Amino acid sequence: MSHRRRDGADRLLATATAGLPASRSEWGEAMLAELASIDDPIARKRFARGAARAAFVRGYGIRVGFGMLAAVLVAAIALAASRLQLADGGPGVLPVTVPVPALVLLLAALVSAGRTRSFRIGMQTGLVALVAGFAALFAVLAVEGMVWMDLHGVFLLDGDPPRGVADPADIVFDVFTTGMWVGYVISWLPAVVIGAALGTWVGDRRNLADIRRNAARRRDG
Repeated sequence: MSHRRRDGADRLLATATAGLPASRSEWGEAMLAELASIDDPIARKRFARGAARAAFVRGYGIRVGFGMLAAVLVAAIALAASRLQLADGGPGVLPVTVPVPALVLLLAALVSAGRTRSFRIGMQTGLVALVAGFAALFAVLAVEGMVWMDLHGVFLLDGDPPRGVADPADIVFDVFTTGMWVGYVISWLPAVVIGAALGTWVGDRRNLADIRRNAARRRDG
């Protein structure tokens, strides 16, 4: 038995189930117990791989899935804001791309924490969404910023013209050189924390309601 705890199949499944939320911990323990009952090495590896894939979906899949979905929405919001203002060349996308994506990140953290009843997983989902969302936003700002500068001679973020000659690097990295990235962090990070906290509270309330409802059914039955 001690050899089994140290073989590749056991290490793979133990690593995969370590990321499960509290609501799925019993399932992870059951998978590890089932693996321990299998003697054939090939069957152990096959079972461990299948259970590890399921564990990823149940655990890390929530964080990555909601995080990537939020990033896509952030990119779509930035692109829509740019295109809606493109004809006029202003006033810039900053008033849209700071608060609206913050709401998206809040919802991603809230839903993730609510489904898993875990503040930690809600925060992890929100941070994945924040990092991926900012990368997606940066890509949109870089591409659309070149379009705005070519058409109107202004920056995409605030609709202001450059003080001198703006080269491509000035346009692409405008969000960093102006320090406006700080505004995104200041707005987005608290949204993630609030979303994770609210989601955990909602998940706990729903779980408590389910427990009371099941207890009432048992009494009535």
